[in-house]
Amino acid sequence: MTTLPRALFQPIRGKATGYAVGIALAVLATLVRFASDHLLPPGFPFLTFFPAVILSTFLAGRGPGWLCALLSLLASWYFFIPPINSFALDAQVFTALVFFSFVVIVDVLLIDGLLQRQRQLVENQQQLAAMADQQTLLFKELQHRVANNLASIASMLRLQRRQIERDPASAMAVIDSADARIELMGRVHRQLYDPAAREVALPDQIGKVVEQAHAISAAPHVTIRVNAVDARLAVDRMMTLMLLITEVLTNSIKHAFPDERPGEVALTLERVADNQLRLIIADNGCGMTQAEASSAVRPKGLGSAIIRGFAAQLSGTVKVDGSDGVTTVVEFPEAPI
Repeated sequence: MTTLPRALFQPIRGKATGYAVGIALAVLATLVRFASDHLLPPGFPFLTFFPAVILSTFLAGRGPGWLCALLSLLASWYFFIPPINSFALDAQVFTALVFFSFVVIVDVLLIDGLLQRQRQLVENQQQLAAMADQQTLLFKELQHRVANNLASIASMLRLQRRQIERDPASAMAVIDSADARIELMGRVHRQLYDPAAREVALPDQIGKVVEQAHAISAAPHVTIRVNAVDARLAVDRMMTLMLLITEVLTNSIKHAFPDERPGEVALTLERVADNQLRLIIADNGCGMTQAEASSAVRPKGLGSAIIRGFAAQLSGTVKVDGSDGVTTVVEFPEAPI
């Protein structure tokens, strides 16, 4: 919660100073009452003490206000209520003291309550201003990420256009692939930019993305296991990581298990050093030749180009092993270097 400057409402800072002010105002009220005694008719023993209590509470707070009220009661009782210079108590004196006590209690509580309400109002205003600034920052961040995602989509479409130019007969398959990728990117974007997502741990975020990729791939014959450590990633880096994961998973499901062959994909995210993470996605599918494995880390095929691009955005490296199924390993820093 925002801390407000106490001087805005109570100019007197510090307990010792505040209580000293309460005592000083009680003494001043007593002196003024002595000085004006010859000007006042009998029956006004508390006249100068009410303002002292009000000022003490307003300037220094409730505690000094109570102290000033107590000293004022004692001073008025001793010096200005007959019999003078004594603390004699009878029914009339008791009634007068009760009246004074009631009035100053109401004054102190009322002033203190108003100050607290005013303080709370300003705190709320500052919180609203901070929230507005945060919303503006989030909106700018969202605009930045949307622009980057649109640029990624445009780059992907350019790659697929080249693929169609090389093989016009594959146009429908390429368009379907682009449609699936864009739909998945949209789902990941909505998931990560949901305000509630900021409280969700990274393993749970990855699990949701994997479920979405699995559902879009329509591959019930493939089982996906996830084992991920929790890590603190900025939203933009998390977005890139999720898109990389979905691309690798989509490629594995599509190519590793032909003719709906049952299989399994294991996804592991582990911490290998301070500020260094390793993503491993391994399937037990049909694997690939050495030449295919070599081309998988070069931007020749569309899928491999997209994976390499996402890894570069994470400042990471990509390695592919196709000797026993296909294993894709991406190492990247947890935070930008």
